[in-house]
Amino acid sequence: MAQSKPTKTTEFDSIVIGAGLEGLIAAHQLEGTGRKVALVEGFDVLGGNSRPSQSLVGPVDHGLKLFPESPETDEALDWLEQVLGEKIERELVDAPPLNYDEGRFKPFVGFGDQKIETSHEVDAFAKGRYYRLSTTPKDWVPKLIESFTGTLMTQSIATKLSVDDEFVIEVLINGAKRISGREVLFCATPQQLTKLLPDTHLPTRLRQKLLKGEFWTSVNLDLIHRGTVTESQAVHVLKGANEEPSVGLFYPPTALQDGQIAQLSQWLTLVPRDTTDDSELVASALKQIKRQVKRAYETSLEGLIKERIVVSPTSHGDLVGILPEDGKWPKLQNLWVISGFMDPMKNVIGAIRQARRTLAGIAGEPVEFIAHDTDLSEGPHPTA
Repeated sequence: MAQSKPTKTTEFDSIVIGAGLEGLIAAHQLEGTGRKVALVEGFDVLGGNSRPSQSLVGPVDHGLKLFPESPETDEALDWLEQVLGEKIERELVDAPPLNYDEGRFKPFVGFGDQKIETSHEVDAFAKGRYYRLSTTPKDWVPKLIESFTGTLMTQSIATKLSVDDEFVIEVLINGAKRISGREVLFCATPQQLTKLLPDTHLPTRLRQKLLKGEFWTSVNLDLIHRGTVTESQAVHVLKGANEEPSVGLFYPPTALQDGQIAQLSQWLTLVPRDTTDDSELVASALKQIKRQVKRAYETSLEGLIKERIVVSPTSHGDLVGILPEDGKWPKLQNLWVISGFMDPMKNVIGAIRQARRTLAGIAGEPVEFIAHDTDLSEGPHPTA
């Protein structure tokens, strides 16, 4: 019988799996310490849900992003400035969130006794004070990509993490290529680890949380309206009867190349992650967004210049407290997880904070964060 040739294993100091914002930050910082870094990404485009998108009004973020005014946000952005080597200017917007009910706009103060499954996620957006930044993920991602000089492996899917006692000894890529590293940072969707790790290294409680926890897929709709729809800078929380809410923002109007005025708005609603592949449900969610926008702004959809749909699977959820603060995986000495799900501050800010915490843990440097339950208000904030 012919013997198969042994598969050669390529060695690195650090393997970063997932090239979203968290992974790019991790790769950048680890490379800055002199490590030999491999950055592994399943798609051929880097940046994940933070990559830039092109539109008629210029580059835009890949789906709605919001930066609530808080000490935690300032702390995260201050650290990111050091990572990027540039200033991130912050313009404070003070505009109570709005909903539309009984034919008029009202301050959004929560859902009352209505049972809203996504209320916890909506609350992260429904802020009365938030920052408009001079740069956002659409700008950060290209800069981090440009600065990376390590080994970039696109269209490369991690299909197995081989474990020997307390260490990940190899990462199998596309079922064929093997790489090894002194440390492995998993920056993709944490639920994937239930398929990559052997059962012996998947604690029961952790496995159940990853498989059965509440996670959501965001259905995003970018609209470029003809003319100016509104000058309101408030976050809109729109909800019809028996529907999950849609959250959105209108951006300042801009002049297109042909001279006509256009206004961008970005919206999202959330559907259960298990229904991501249900095209009818996604189509229904998009119709819901449009229905709610049209109800609030009757002529806003007339003569739309452009619309763009972004579906981000398993983009929202909660894994706070499921792992140690630095994201160290139980019983494995060289596996860390970086995910915004693991920080009380949700979305982009949570991801930045968790990246900082994990990288500090790897370096053995304690990080003291402002307590999340700090009173963030300088007055009433009408949030959910």
